[in-house]
Amino acid sequence: MTLRDQRQVEFAKAWKDKGEYGILYLCPRFGKIRTSINVLKEFAKDAEVLIAYPDNKIKQSWLDDFEALGYNNDNITFTTHLSLKKYAGKKFDLVIVDEIHLLSEAQIEVCQDFFDINQKVLGLTGTLAKETKNVLSEYLALNIVAEYPLERAIEEGIIVDYE
Repeated sequence: MTLRDQRQVEFAKAWKDKGEYGILYLCPRFGKIRTSINVLKEFAKDAEVLIAYPDNKIKQSWLDDFEALGYNNDNITFTTHLSLKKYAGKKFDLVIVDEIHLLSEAQIEVCQDFFDINQKVLGLTGTLAKETKNVLSEYLALNIVAEYPLERAIEEGIIVDYE
């Protein structure tokens, strides 16, 4: 197991240990989807999961990593951030919001009631402005439960320092 794999397992455990509700703020290129797959492995194989993403390129990354790691759950529903409102009132075992920092004000409003029903929420981001962090905390009670900054990833050799 590589150091990257170990860190991905550690961050999945950190989310679980912090009550299965919160944001993993992991630097770009770290492997947020693979970290999430470690989270998913802790749920039943038939768990109802919703994965929200901002664009189809990111959805394809999820599908590629599922295939690469041999992960399969036929009860995963994919939706864009824009279409989150279609699932208002539906209960899932887990809701994952990839690139959570890109939620619009209207999408955050949808999430307010949605997260009252769905209490296991994993937000993923590698880029989080202070203002966005405060909005997610204030309106969705979503706080950072673990962070892996770029500097540490470079120091540990997980990410190449392009400078």
